[in-house]
Amino acid sequence: MNIDAIAKEFGCRIIYSKPLRAVSLAQTDKGMVIIKETNRDPDKILYIHGLKEYLYEKGFVSLDRYMLSKYHLPFTIYDNRIFVMEEYIGGRECSFTNPYDREAIVKALAQLHNAGRGYVPPTGAASRNSIGKWGRSYRSKIEDLLEFKELAKGKRKKSQLDIMFLKDVDFYIEMCWRGFDTLKYSNYDEVCKKAKKDNVICHHDYTYHNLIIGPVGEVNVIDFDYCCHELPIYDLASLIQKILRRYSYDIDMALKLIEDYCSITELSKDDFDLMLSLFEFPQKFWRITERYYKEKTGWAEKDFLSKYNDIVIVKEFVLDFVENFRKYI
Repeated sequence: MNIDAIAKEFGCRIIYSKPLRAVSLAQTDKGMVIIKETNRDPDKILYIHGLKEYLYEKGFVSLDRYMLSKYHLPFTIYDNRIFVMEEYIGGRECSFTNPYDREAIVKALAQLHNAGRGYVPPTGAASRNSIGKWGRSYRSKIEDLLEFKELAKGKRKKSQLDIMFLKDVDFYIEMCWRGFDTLKYSNYDEVCKKAKKDNVICHHDYTYHNLIIGPVGEVNVIDFDYCCHELPIYDLASLIQKILRRYSYDIDMALKLIEDYCSITELSKDDFDLMLSLFEFPQKFWRITERYYKEKTGWAEKDFLSKYNDIVIVKEFVLDFVENFRKYI
């Protein structure tokens, strides 16, 4: 990668640069920036750029805006590869074990959702709309688990993970159907109809490494690569699940996080019903088994076993949690 030539496309001159994970951190004559190659198509980059600018205009300014190339685009094509340049945001990754961070990031999420409401992608941008697709997604994943079960049963020589999977899979299929039934008997269709009208959005990867705490405790949100039009409750439920894994699915902690979110924007009874559906549906179990049986990664067997064990070891905690949450709502 000729970083000097790429920077020139954005009207910058590199003073010095260094690799940082999968990107380059560079000091330029326009300040500190991040330069990275992306596999996103230009129309998807336009969608992301449009949302970031919309959020910024609506007052949500703590985010990693794209810088524009000399052609006034949020990307450049160099050597048949697509690159973007973003403003560098200094600070530390948030800590899910820090109560001050937890409160700050949940409130920032509510502010992001409020600011993003009404976003209409610019001309030429991709349509990234996931509203209304949960039911089909649930059914597809249930069918996957049933297929994996038959595949594992049919193996003459079963791996250790096959044996563990066959012992656990019926429990998780039942949890899938619980999540599906909760969704089925909710007002999901009506909620989605209103969400489409309101053009609500999700970050869709709102987790610790994308949340940078600044010098005075402010929350900066980065990496909008998976953002889309989706029910905001998806972000909140996903964040709560990520945090609770570290605390044996403590219902009181979940309710505190929801209280912090509601201090910025209200949640309806329908939102709580949909959160319950997401809590019940075993997304992580489906994901690890899908990667294993569809051979989507090059992980060694021991890596799969470790990740699999991390999921199933807490299944009783999850079951208690969803029962307590159902009673609460």
